[in-house]
Amino acid sequence: MTGRDTPKIAVEGLCKSFAGDTVLDGVDFAIATGGSLVLLGESGSGKTLTLKCVMGLVHPDRGAIRIDGRDTVGLRGRERDQLLSRCGMLFQQAALFDSLPVWHNVAFQQLQRKELNTAQAHAAAVECLGSVGLGPPVADLLPSELSGGMQKRVGLARAIASQPEIILLDEPTAGLDPIMSNVIASLIVRNVRELGATALSITSDINTAIKIADQIVLLHEGKAAWSGPPGDISET
Repeated sequence: MTGRDTPKIAVEGLCKSFAGDTVLDGVDFAIATGGSLVLLGESGSGKTLTLKCVMGLVHPDRGAIRIDGRDTVGLRGRERDQLLSRCGMLFQQAALFDSLPVWHNVAFQQLQRKELNTAQAHAAAVECLGSVGLGPPVADLLPSELSGGMQKRVGLARAIASQPEIILLDEPTAGLDPIMSNVIASLIVRNVRELGATALSITSDINTAIKIADQIVLLHEGKAAWSGPPGDISET
């Protein structure tokens, strides 16, 4: 049993090198349950690699990654699948299945696990789409019929569809104009808060970071160069 003060996600001393090139050099951060932390940094700073390590896609050379106090480094098979089932993911390019209608994309995980039948999945997807500002007619469209901003919204709807404990967001506003970026950021804040989920995001956009985070970690050359609340980052 974990204590009340145990972070939902804790990363300690995370290190990773490739062919002698150090990409992560002792990254540390912790996110309280229900918190929203953003890893902010330029391309090559190590933020994407950190997210992949948290997801279990990359095995770090050293360090610990704890979820609810349990070290998850090295989990395989069913244990790793169980961890990922607790997470929702918004990919940078939305990563929607082009051949499936929007509702099937949103409810894909529940259908794969046979948690819902087709009618239930369609209804649940329409409800999730409503939570990101998309009406019922969108459910039966194909992803190719949507704008970039709408695809991001669908990706967010899919990320929250299974009511995950943890939401991981990879460059959630990349490629969007400032107005749509602000819309997506606001939707992220509202939906994460309503779910009571813990959010870990990566971005290179400081405005997005300030909007969606209650804690920012600035990565530079594989190290946490600064951390603190969004209101303090302008002072760095």
